[in-house]
Amino acid sequence: MEESVLSNANITSKEFFDQAGIQYEEAFGHDPGLQRVVERFIGLLSDHARVLDCGCGTGKPVAKMIAESGRQVHGIDLSQTMVELSSKQVPTGSFEKANMLDYTPAERMDGVIASLSMFELTREQITSMAQKWFLWLRPNGYLLICMFGADDFKTPLERYDSDGLFARDIPFTFMNHQVFMNLFTKAGWNNMLKEEGFDVVYTETDIFTPPQAAVSDDEPHYFIIARRPSDL
Repeated sequence: MEESVLSNANITSKEFFDQAGIQYEEAFGHDPGLQRVVERFIGLLSDHARVLDCGCGTGKPVAKMIAESGRQVHGIDLSQTMVELSSKQVPTGSFEKANMLDYTPAERMDGVIASLSMFELTREQITSMAQKWFLWLRPNGYLLICMFGADDFKTPLERYDSDGLFARDIPFTFMNHQVFMNLFTKAGWNNMLKEEGFDVVYTETDIFTPPQAAVSDDEPHYFIIARRPSDL
């Protein structure tokens, strides 16, 4: 994600996650809906698949589940603290500090995951990421996205783009901080991925309620699994 400044704290998002560390995992690392969809995603991959986790956080639950399934996982994150936690908690994976916007993997992947790691990106940046994911994946490779849909919030019409598929500056409380998100609607996510060449093969919605101590709003997760088609 970009290093924007949190609205009620004079720190960037990267600095925030550097400080949050294991507290983030304690609040958000036990998400049954996410775990269920990651299991479905793993089931689509070959036994020796290589997976890139864009915004790996602490490594739990996503990278850990990939590694424990016997697949190879490489994670990237803006936060050095998160990279260090991932390396410790998922010792069979590999992790590095990197910004997904500037990153290029050394080889094509069988799977790519972006889970709750794009809230601060613009519409143009998210679309650019979809183009990159398509190039990074091998033919018949799979993409898993976990995000929110703008239409799951009481978003004023003036915050939407003219086509009604993307909204900006949606307020949200996250770990006792006020943040502002940029989001596609659920239809917008699907349309954008299809326009970039993906076949959307599965979607699911689920509400995750963080523990009260996290001081965070409920999260209306929208999961998408998409496939890069075979080359003609």
